[in-house]
Amino acid sequence: MSFRAAFSRTGLRAWQVVLTAVAVVVGFVFSVQSRTEQSIEAGLQSSSGRLGEVAYRYRAEDERQATMRQEIIDLRGQIAAEEQRAASEQRVTASLTHELDELRAEAGLTELRGPGVVVTVTDSRRPLRPGEDPNLVLIHYSDVRAVVNMLWAAGAEAIAVNDERIVSTTGLSCVGTTILCNTRRMAPPYRVVAIGNPDALLAAAQARGGILAQLRAFEFPVTVTAGTDLDVPAYSGGFVYRYAKPVVEP
Repeated sequence: MSFRAAFSRTGLRAWQVVLTAVAVVVGFVFSVQSRTEQSIEAGLQSSSGRLGEVAYRYRAEDERQATMRQEIIDLRGQIAAEEQRAASEQRVTASLTHELDELRAEAGLTELRGPGVVVTVTDSRRPLRPGEDPNLVLIHYSDVRAVVNMLWAAGAEAIAVNDERIVSTTGLSCVGTTILCNTRRMAPPYRVVAIGNPDALLAAAQARGGILAQLRAFEFPVTVTAGTDLDVPAYSGGFVYRYAKPVVEP
């Protein structure tokens, strides 16, 4: 036998051994796979085709859940944006409410409390001389108005006369022997409460040559006291403008 023939037979046998080994391995793998599928089918009591359908549905359900999770993320983002917008609107509303409260207080529509002074004036008790005019011993609306104006000029933030709030439309006038403030008739004594810096208000009330000094000179009883917790009631009347009209900007 030649060397070439021996090598040819030896190579053929080697290939046969390799192919046989590959066949054995492939057969073992298929056997294991078959047994595994049979075990799964026996455990789940379902065929391999049914298992494929279940796997497809599982993947579809997983994709649906992924989509829903993304929708949840998007909705949470929208909720956060709405919460921020609502918070911004609340801040604007709170600012407007604060501004409205300040305007209501300035307009006299809110009851106020704070430090200030109380000025009380009343008619003179001195007896009239024969033929003397009775008006000389009476407090008139002009006297009360002068006291109110003196307190405004001294920095008063709120004023009431006999618990009647003085506002921008308040008018003081005489009706017989009484004084009309807003729409209310008043009789002496006239108690003027002013909230503000007590020192500044007292200084104005005690000024030489002021309205209170003049009333004292004519023997009108006048008292001035400072307080730390005075009340000024809210204006209870209405606002009627007969001639004033709002200006409409072009």
